[in-house]
Amino acid sequence: MIEMDFEEFSLFIVAGCVLMMGLLLLVHSLRARSYRHKRFNQVVQCPVCGEVFDDRSAEKMPECKGCGRKTIRGYDKSLG
Repeated sequence: MIEMDFEEFSLFIVAGCVLMMGLLLLVHSLRARSYRHKRFNQVVQCPVCGEVFDDRSAEKMPECKGCGRKTIRGYDKSLG
C-alpha cells in the first residue's frame, strides 16, 4: 500500500482538478474554433446585391439567392 499523508493527498486532489479543468478548457476552445471556422464558410455575402445568406452545401461557388450570381466563400484572395 502507498503511504501518503493528508497534505500530499490534498495536493494530489487539487492538482488533478486543475489538470482536468485545463483539459476541459482546451477541448472547449478547440471545438469553438472549429465551429467558428465552419460557420465562416457557411455565411456568404453577394458582392453584387449585398445579400447575406446561409449556404450549407459543399459547393465552392454557391449561387446568390437574390440575383443568381456565383459568389465566393470567405475572403477573396484572387487579387493578392
